[in-house]
Amino acid sequence: MIEIQAKLLRGPVYFVQETVQCLITLKNIPRTNENISTPNGLIGGQKNTSDNNNSVERICWANVQLHCFCTVDESLIDCRRIIEENLDSKLINHNGNYMKNNYTKRNSIALETYSSNDTSFHESLVRGERGIIIYASKPKILFCDLQLEPQQSQTFIYTETLPSNLNPSYSSNRLKYYYKLCIGAQRIGSPIYLLKIPIRLLTIDGFPSSSSTTTNPDQRTLNGTVNEMDDDDNKSLTSTNSTSLTFDDESKDYGTSLDIALHRIEYLVGHRIPHNFNITSSFGRVAKFFIFKTVYRLGEDIIGLFDFTEGLVKCIRYSVILQSEEKISEHYLVHSSSSSSTTTSTTAKKSKINLTNHTRFHECCLNMNHSPMILPIPFTLTPSFANDLISLKWNLHFSFVIENNNQKSTNTSINLCTETEDGRQTLAPRQLQVQVMTWDFPIKIVATYPAHVAKGFQMASIGTLNI
Repeated sequence: MIEIQAKLLRGPVYFVQETVQCLITLKNIPRTNENISTPNGLIGGQKNTSDNNNSVERICWANVQLHCFCTVDESLIDCRRIIEENLDSKLINHNGNYMKNNYTKRNSIALETYSSNDTSFHESLVRGERGIIIYASKPKILFCDLQLEPQQSQTFIYTETLPSNLNPSYSSNRLKYYYKLCIGAQRIGSPIYLLKIPIRLLTIDGFPSSSSTTTNPDQRTLNGTVNEMDDDDNKSLTSTNSTSLTFDDESKDYGTSLDIALHRIEYLVGHRIPHNFNITSSFGRVAKFFIFKTVYRLGEDIIGLFDFTEGLVKCIRYSVILQSEEKISEHYLVHSSSSSSTTTSTTAKKSKINLTNHTRFHECCLNMNHSPMILPIPFTLTPSFANDLISLKWNLHFSFVIENNNQKSTNTSINLCTETEDGRQTLAPRQLQVQVMTWDFPIKIVATYPAHVAKGFQMASIGTLNI
């Protein structure tokens, strides 16, 4: 029996332009009497176990490839249009013919076995998946015809540099982007075995680069292609870059791609410029709101302060919701063939934008002078990003329950405090004439340290497969 173990050296979360490094170890583990059984489930101790224990295992080949899958709600998004504009994209199990039996959680290790008649690693790879392949790295063969003695192991290192124009990992009810590192191997006369390890991808500023113009069938992305050159061109480019990055001051070290990405994030979230806003209704000022910045990273707390001392209209209660605004490009929406143009336009507007609530903070603030607000940002969210198909933005959705000053009579004002012999007593009235006022404040959410995101998702970085 051959045990294949794959380990992502820096965890399962990466930025674009980073290099994915995976340590793949193959070991020949001799079969014992306990794990040798007959088809009826009986222990096969009477069989020739000495031959099994001392046999040399032989593997035909092993291959590694990274794919990005995109699944959409076909009742709202026209996936055929996506394929037409991205000719290298490939639709998997269209018309709802999905293999639900092989479907596993996106954050779990998937072990899959296919028929021995399969000879193509790529065709076997797409089984059990659904959607569209919008990116595929060049398949890399680890070895061919590998022989292992009992207890002998062999280790290989797979490296893949992620292009800059990839989309971040994202999941919603209408669209999903997810990445999987697939390791396939086959023995003589045996089926193909696949080990799939999910990888989560983050972008820095949220806008993938689409500056390249050359199309390559091995680089598939929704809003651009990555220039691929021959080995000679790569060598010349490497020598040119090494010459241009040589400085007289050897102490200048710009670090790795991870260091540059983290430095960029620190620069974005480091600016603290206080903002204050006057929240007013048609009857006058309600409160003044203070917030210290508008760019936050995943896992950070959004801190704000309400000042009700100068309010002319009393605020009874307020709530703040971290809300995502998912907007699908109208070009990719499914247009109905209904004769009523009014109904069609109304449906398009509703399906074009999708609002989803995440974390919430609420406070009863009647007769309060100040009220602080703390709203956490979970690690499991996707930072702001945009491409040709979708744009994801984040808002703080405020909802204020304020006093209804419709009537001009002064008796309608809320007065809960009364003076007694024992002191000051506060009672709540039986009924309040109120109205609700809402306000959306846009913010930007960027990525954070990949190790923190991996802990938030509890993603596995090690997978094992026995063949």
